[in-house]
Amino acid sequence: MSGALEILSKQAQKIIFLGLGLIALGLIVLVYPQQSGMTVVFVVGLLLLIGGLLRLAFAWLSVSWGDTFLRFLLGLLAVLAGGYMIAQPAAGLQALTIVVIIYLIADGISEIVFALRVPPATGGTLILLSGALTLLLGALLWLGWPWTGEKAIGLMIGLKLLLDGAALVGIGVTARRGLKAIGTSGAEHQ
Repeated sequence: MSGALEILSKQAQKIIFLGLGLIALGLIVLVYPQQSGMTVVFVVGLLLLIGGLLRLAFAWLSVSWGDTFLRFLLGLLAVLAGGYMIAQPAAGLQALTIVVIIYLIADGISEIVFALRVPPATGGTLILLSGALTLLLGALLWLGWPWTGEKAIGLMIGLKLLLDGAALVGIGVTARRGLKAIGTSGAEHQ
């Protein structure tokens, strides 16, 4: 096997390792979905708080009083929202879940509308299926709210990590098999 193939083979192993790491993280998040959701809320709250403080600090650099006032209000709103999410993570988790529910329902509807314009042979059926499942997920979360709010964010993150990890493992295994096949066929031609 040439030097380039050996390097690619090593990368395939790293991709598989990364995928297995994501699968492990996904499983941990799935076992502790509420705590994972609370962690997400804390991080989002912290980012809002820091962003709001920076907006407040730079609001005074605006050229007009109207711009200064608007930037100050937006900075204050971000500070209050971030502080509230940090102080009340359970309420922040509920609010974040509502935002995700609205997003899923809107995204599902838009995918369905788009799919109706795309011929089935060019992927319209898969887009329609994706839209329907997205809409169904949003509706199920809405019907189960507020109980779904406690664990929904953590479960979604856990599933996403799990699926991304499985995809990376699949890519790594395929790359490794492909490289072995190339190495074998290259040896036959020499």
